Amino acid sequence: MTRHEQLAHLSREHHQFLIVAQLLKKGAPEYARLPKTVPGKLGYAMEHYESVIKPHIEREEAILFPAVAGIDPTIDQLIYELQDDHVEIETGFQRLEADANVLLAMDSLGHLLDEHVRKEERQFFELLQKKCPEILEKLDDRLKKP
Repeated sequence: MTRHEQLAHLSREHHQFLIVAQLLKKGAPEYARLPKTVPGKLGYAMEHYESVIKPHIEREEAILFPAVAGIDPTIDQLIYELQDDHVEIETGFQRLEADANVLLAMDSLGHLLDEHVRKEERQFFELLQKKCPEILEKLDDRLKKP
């Protein structure tokens, strides 16, 4: 299904999440023009966390979730799950800088990011487009990068 115009920017950012996820996963193939060393991968992941992932999460929690909450019980349940994921993602990035077993922390965060994006794209966004397109229209461009 084609993304609603107001969700398209978030979907494009999700692609960047997936690149970071793959980079962090244990045993993932090497990618051209992406870091190959653990310190390089950590730097790349932290840079993208600060510039893309963290602001993305903040916009979803401040704008999207409140706009669609209370419309449908399934949407509300997904919001609850996604908010939990957001906390785990933020904790995962903090762990990258402090965890003694950095490879395990990287792999765990990579899988979490992958699962989170797939849940948002395949379940949450699909449901929003079906149940509340009129609310998405009212969001205008507020979900795009500030």
